[in-house]
Amino acid sequence: MTTPRVPYIGKRGQTAVEYLLTTLVLTMAFAGMYGFMQKQLTGLYRQAARAILTSYGHQ
Repeated sequence: MTTPRVPYIGKRGQTAVEYLLTTLVLTMAFAGMYGFMQKQLTGLYRQAARAILTSYGHQ
């Protein structure tokens, strides 16, 4: 039994759609992570700045 032949253009179109969906999913994941981490990173940077300034004698 032979497998049915898929037209070459159909494979190319499917690959393009898969790449677009993967790009969309990754972009949404990174955007969600950025929104979640932004507040936490701001707090960490402020703590680090205070620690550095305190170690050099600035108040």
